[in-house]
Amino acid sequence: MGPDAPLVLENVLVGMADLFGVDGAALMLFDGQDRLRAIGASDDDGILLESAQESVGDGPAIASAARGDSVAINDLHAATPLGFPHVAAHAMPVRAVLSVPLIEGSELIGVLDFYARIGRDWDCAEVETGSRLGELMVIVLQVLAESRTDSFPFGQV
Repeated sequence: MGPDAPLVLENVLVGMADLFGVDGAALMLFDGQDRLRAIGASDDDGILLESAQESVGDGPAIASAARGDSVAINDLHAATPLGFPHVAAHAMPVRAVLSVPLIEGSELIGVLDFYARIGRDWDCAEVETGSRLGELMVIVLQVLAESRTDSFPFGQV
């Protein structure tokens, strides 16, 4: 991705959070060793959430990737299996998280997290909205990847 990619991703995440009506959105993508890595967020709370999941090795995003399906957590601070208190301890003040898998073709490439600072019941329509926004994020990532290669003539990277 080009040098403007982090700013573009942050702006897209802020826009998605605003559109969805949540406090924030954050992105994790798989690295070369098949581990989810924090890539960006709409604000510092999202960075904390993603970094906590990355360092703890657990959380809604990791569960979403493992299942290949959306994971809706009403209160991150609740006891397991309804919450992830060990992640919540490092991700204050995030309370509710909706994690949606990002699938490009047939490959799982990452997870998009939406979060709220108060407990929240995620209904079926919200889970569907999160999934659709996840599809949009995959398109954004594809465009960013293509713009990186298009910016150099004759395939020089």
